[in-house]
Parts: sequence; structure tokens; C-alpha cells
Amino acid sequence: MAEITTEKLEQIVSETLSEILGGDTGKKKKPEHMTTLRGDEMVYKDHPRIIFRGAIDSLESEIILVQLAAAKEKKNLLVQELEEIIRVIRGLLRCEVSGEAVKTEKIQGLTMDELREHSHHPSRYYGMRHFLPTCEHGEIVACLNRLRTMTRETELAAYKAFKTESGEVTRDDIIRVLNRLSSLFWIMMFKYLAGKY
Repeated sequence: MAEITTEKLEQIVSETLSEILGGDTGKKKKPEHMTTLRGDEMVYKDHPRIIFRGAIDSLESEIILVQLAAAKEKKNLLVQELEEIIRVIRGLLRCEVSGEAVKTEKIQGLTMDELREHSHHPSRYYGMRHFLPTCEHGEIVACLNRLRTMTRETELAAYKAFKTESGEVTRDDIIRVLNRLSSLFWIMMFKYLAGKY
């Protein structure tokens, strides 16, 4: 059993008393226009990292909608691959909050470099050239393209959240994975059109 520190025990007791008594036990009440960044650190809701977290949340909810559309077409492999992407972006969020490094090395069996290679040279891997998605490509391609653009927007939100005054970034690991996910959505469009789902 893990050891409970005095600080953690005091927090548990304070929260329990607050619930039982229905009142304030000395803990500062959170203003509605603020939210928790990490631990007790409060920030305004328009803080760049909170905006990034919202973008991740929106992307995840959109992926679930695409899973439903794929399930209606009985594209079970596509549903599973989208579930893997959900796990990846939930991992990104966990790493962002905890401060730990992202450990994602492969997605759908491809390394980060292979994802870039496959998306840049689809004729080598999927027998087709790059294309501009249209309604003629169907609902699933349109949905995957939407996920690609939302992933790019999430990548930009990450850049804004983690850039320094000089323009460098403190979380290039998160930004790199998001960049490769947008490439992956291209790959998934190629796979869908090539009949691999």
C-alpha cells in the first residue's frame, strides 16, 4: 500500500469535511472565470494551455463521431484505428498535465518518420497521388479530412501554448505527435479509397 503524506492526508480530511458540512473549510473558492492548470495553480480560462486542452477535447469528440459513421458502414478496422488515435491524444493530454515526456513511438504500426514518409509519398504505399477531398469521395473521407484539419488546429493551439518569447517550444514532443497525426489522417484517407478498410 502506498504511503500517504501528511499533506495528502490534510487535503483528504479538508475535502471530506467540506462535503459533510457543506461549507468552506478554509480552502479558497474557485472563481467561475478561472480553472486549474495543475494542482492548486489557477489560471484564466483563456490561458493558452487551457485552450490547447479544449482543442484536444474537441478533437476527441469528433473522432468518436467518425467512429460512429465508420461503424454504420461496418468498417471495423477503421473504428479500431480511430480508437488507437483516441488513446494517443488522451496520452498527450496526460503528459501535458503531468509534465512527463510523450512516449509514443509508433501509431498504427508506423514510426513517426514512417508516418511522414507514407503521407508524403502515397503513390509508393497506396497506389494513388495526393488529392483534394471533395464530396465525391464520400462521407468517411470527408470525416477523416475534418479530423486532419482539426488536428492541425490542435497542433497550432499546442504551439501557442508551449512557445517561448523567442519562438522556441517547450513541448516539441506533443507538437511532433500532433503533426504526425495530421499526416496519419491523410494516410487513412488513402487507405479508405484504396479499399484497405
